[in-house]
Amino acid sequence: MSNISKELCIRLAEARRAKGFRQTELAAQVGCTQSALSMFEGGQPTKLSDETVKKLSELLEVPLIEQENVVDTSDETQLASVGIPVVHGFCPNCQCPSNVPYVVSGRLFFRPSRNIASPNGGKRCTQCGEVLEMRCPVCGAPLNDGACCAVCGSNYVTPVVPDGIDVSAYAQSRRAEIIQLRELGL
Repeated sequence: MSNISKELCIRLAEARRAKGFRQTELAAQVGCTQSALSMFEGGQPTKLSDETVKKLSELLEVPLIEQENVVDTSDETQLASVGIPVVHGFCPNCQCPSNVPYVVSGRLFFRPSRNIASPNGGKRCTQCGEVLEMRCPVCGAPLNDGACCAVCGSNYVTPVVPDGIDVSAYAQSRRAEIIQLRELGL
């Protein structure tokens, strides 16, 4: 339910008014603060938990999903077609299966997959749950394809492997594990 639109926030606010609820009394009934409900109704869907939004929708009798308006947030083309900005990020966790290791001149690098971050505040990796990086963690430059920042040259993902490990063998073994995970759909 992380793809709650601003329009749904507004519809819930209109339903609250139509049913004669004040924000303070409705907030108390669903278990949130009046200020969080106010921000949610103002178009900030991340201000309430999914559970609280579900309670609101049930109490106000407003469906959360209208089948004809469902947008696949993993499809960039569909997001762009309905005017939702596409935001990319990468997982900084070197152990995440979204980061593929490789070796160049004896140095270990990770090529991160660029994930689509939810336009409504969901900025976590779908593989491991880590918070996605939206810019270079060192200089703040916009992301580019590849393992290193085009501006400052730093690695996007910092390799963390025990000392004394053969990085070529590690990269080969880890790539095989990632292939197995992807075949299993994980």
